This record gives sequence, structure tokens and C-alpha cells, in this order.
Amino acid sequence: MPARLAFADTPTNGGDIIVTYKDDIATLDPAIGYDWQNWSMINALFSRLVDYKPGTTELGPSLADSYDVSDDGKVYTFKLHPGVKFTNGRAVTAADVKWSIERAVNPKTQGPGAGFFHSIVGADKMTAGTAETMEGITAIDDHTVKFTLAQPDATFLNVLALNFASVVPKEAVEAAGGDFGKHPVGSGAFTLKEWTIGQRLVFQKNPDYFIKDRPHVDSFTIEIGQEPLVALLRLQKGEV
Repeated sequence: MPARLAFADTPTNGGDIIVTYKDDIATLDPAIGYDWQNWSMINALFSRLVDYKPGTTELGPSLADSYDVSDDGKVYTFKLHPGVKFTNGRAVTAADVKWSIERAVNPKTQGPGAGFFHSIVGADKMTAGTAETMEGITAIDDHTVKFTLAQPDATFLNVLALNFASVVPKEAVEAAGGDFGKHPVGSGAFTLKEWTIGQRLVFQKNPDYFIKDRPHVDSFTIEIGQEPLVALLRLQKGEV
């Protein structure tokens, strides 16, 4: 039996969750996915420099342990959490952060999130197709990445918490040959175990997730193609 949803001061560990959707999922590529169905799945597969604290609108550290902002509000320097690995086993580096955001901005990706990064120096050239990299993002060393903005942007940290700012491994994207959205590799709380098109997606707990004691559930399954009335009846029976 799937675990029933419950609310408690102290969460319990283990269990599985089943969720139903009527329509299929288009992609799990964080640079491309932008609808209400896949947003939470993408969020679970990938990590970002900062993220929202669960159940709040307050930002906190994630891939970045800490960050500094210059007095003029135009330079952000992030220190990465040590020992974070992608699910392919490779360590996450500052160069991955730079490449991932440049990929989200690059018009070749055809992603809908490029405009969110407009304040970074060089974003305009990349969106215009006249540059392959953004001079406003610098990997100082493996664990330090610096962003230089063209002007102060009070929303910049919020932008870095968007799925579009998720960090991905270049080699996995290239190996997928344009199908990374079906073969995602990230450093998030879950990994994609199975995707049967038109039927279900199964996500399992990432045993190497860098945030201690999370996630609490062992897995969750997305069942596709169920009419809302059927899903409601199943919910009432405690099946989903």
C-alpha cells in the first residue's frame, strides 16, 4: 500500500508515494521544462546554488555553502558544498555551474528560461548568438564561481533558485544526443529509475544526496493517463 499523506512535526522516513496525472510528461530537462507537471519532478532530480527552504518562500544554501555580494550589488561569489556528486559519480564543480547556466541561455537550447538571466554580463551577446560563453560567469576554481551583473538585480538569488539554474554534467547532456530530457543526470534528492512513456515515471531516493537525512520517502511514482474522476476515486480509497 502507498503511504498516506500525513502532517507531523517530525517527519518519518521510508515509504512510497503515488501521484496521478492525466497528461504525459514532455521533458525532464531543466533548461527546457516549464510546466506545472514536470516542475516538481525536475526540482527533485537536480540541484541549484540556492533553493527555497521546504514549505517557505525563504531562500537558503543548497549547492553553495555560502556566498558574498559586493557592496555595489553587482558581484556574487559562491562557495560550493564539498563532496557533491552527480548521479553518474562525478564531482560537481564550478565549471559545471557556469556551463549549465550558459546552456540555459544559449539560443541553441531553445529553452524558455533564458530571459531570467538577463542581468549577467554577456547574457545579451549569448542570446543574440554572437558569443558561446558568458564573460559574467567565472569558475575561479573547482569550488568557487563568480557572477558579475551588468546592474544590481534584487531578484538574482531567486533566479538562481529556478529550475533553469539547475546544474547538469556536460558529458551526460552530450551523450544523450538531444534526448537529455528523457535521460536526466543531476545531483538532486531523487534519480529517475524508470520512464514508461504514457504510463508511469518512477523516482527513487538518491543514496548519495548531499543534504543529510533527506529525502524522507524512498520513492515516488507518477502514473500517467488517468482521468480526473478515476484519480479522485483512487484518492478517496487511499490508493494515491
